[in-house]
Amino acid sequence: MKHITPKSIIYPGVFGLAVMVVFAQQSSPDILADFSNSWNNFVSSGQMVAMFVGIALGYLIRMFTSY
Repeated sequence: MKHITPKSIIYPGVFGLAVMVVFAQQSSPDILADFSNSWNNFVSSGQMVAMFVGIALGYLIRMFTSY
């Protein structure tokens, strides 16, 4: 059995860029719950209001500065 060293895990990839192999990567299979949690956080933290204010201000600035 070959001994795994850090040098054998990190190897030069495409165009000489270092690529690191990630073992046992785990992910959550419930994508809809993750999206729902993200959306609820987006709304409850006030970021949605800030987005609409930014869109409105950007539109007004564009109207006043265009010919």
